[in-house]
Amino acid sequence: MARSGDHPRGRAGVPALEALSRAIRRGFLALLGLAGFACVAPVQNAVGPAPPAPITFVVVTWNMHAGTGDLPRLVADLAGGRLTGTPPAGYGLLLQEAVTGSSDVLASVARDRHLSLTYEPVRSTPAGTSGNAILTTIPVTSTRVIQLPRERQVRLALAATVVVAGIDLFLVNAHLENRVSLWHGLLFSDGARGRQATALLAQLPDGPGIAGGDLNTWLGPSEPAWQAFAARFPDTPAGRPTPTFRDRLVLDHLFFDVPDGWQIARRVLPDSYGSDHHPVLGAITAP
Repeated sequence: MARSGDHPRGRAGVPALEALSRAIRRGFLALLGLAGFACVAPVQNAVGPAPPAPITFVVVTWNMHAGTGDLPRLVADLAGGRLTGTPPAGYGLLLQEAVTGSSDVLASVARDRHLSLTYEPVRSTPAGTSGNAILTTIPVTSTRVIQLPRERQVRLALAATVVVAGIDLFLVNAHLENRVSLWHGLLFSDGARGRQATALLAQLPDGPGIAGGDLNTWLGPSEPAWQAFAARFPDTPAGRPTPTFRDRLVLDHLFFDVPDGWQIARRVLPDSYGSDHHPVLGAITAP
């Protein structure tokens, strides 16, 4: 297994996590910068350029807000090409807070759309069991559950491998800590997320892959977790971050490490589909 600092293209990883005193200081400075997030362009303006056609594979990451999001409508729009201009040859969804229970929408969508479903429960909720899920049109060749360092709640990442354009491509679906206890800094939890990101990236293999999920990076691009993922996945499109939560915070991400010649287009969808998070879509075109 490769560590995040040992990227096969020679890109350096992020430095070691800051000590508690630095985290508190950065937390204070982050409060001063929160007003800047309020000035970020609202989601409804983040249409972005259409990806080049034909589209080989589309991946969407989405926090379903305790299962309340309208998954059937999102999948219908994705499969029908309404989100990309043309139907993709294949697609996958990285879902957080996907709930299974009496009305198991997840299994129903997978069955009706003939999708491969990988699911890992995380915790029980009044609505049912909440967990991470990966849905794909391409059968997965392997799956893995990666336990993350516990900070306040149990957190994990779910990984699966699919073959896209003849290349093994791993998909990683993560949901990082949103806050920690008063003793550990209360809301200034970027150190906790940084530790979880470092542990996760150390377990990923070399080679191409896509990482997505709700990283809860409410303090912004300077967070250690955000920087660590960006260093490991060098083909992530650059550009001004677009809010995914309450038109203000960039919490949901897609990161890419793809073969040379593959093209990536990424954008935040204007429709939240009934969740409190907007989906993030990435379209891949392989030569």
